[in-house]
Amino acid sequence: EPAKEIVKRFATGAMSYGSISLESHSTLAEAMNKLQGKSNTGEGGEDVNRFGTNKNSAIKQVASGRFGVTINYLTNSNEIQIKMAQGAKPGEGGELPG
Repeated sequence: EPAKEIVKRFATGAMSYGSISLESHSTLAEAMNKLQGKSNTGEGGEDVNRFGTNKNSAIKQVASGRFGVTINYLTNSNEIQIKMAQGAKPGEGGELPG
């Protein structure tokens, strides 16, 4: 299988631009789009100005309905990743009921 076909299956981990810089977040998206791979917004969402550009992340993560999850956000994705639960963080809860 040619390398250019293999890289289409590559995807970045979910990293929000709250955890990495906006420049890094945008650069990862741009690089993955160039390879025809997928970048992931992480739960920090994505600036609407990146939608429809080479800096648009293919995977949009939805976590607890936060961070501007709108119809526009969701329709500008190739894949939606729904974060069902996460480990407890101080002040956030994170425990599953029951």
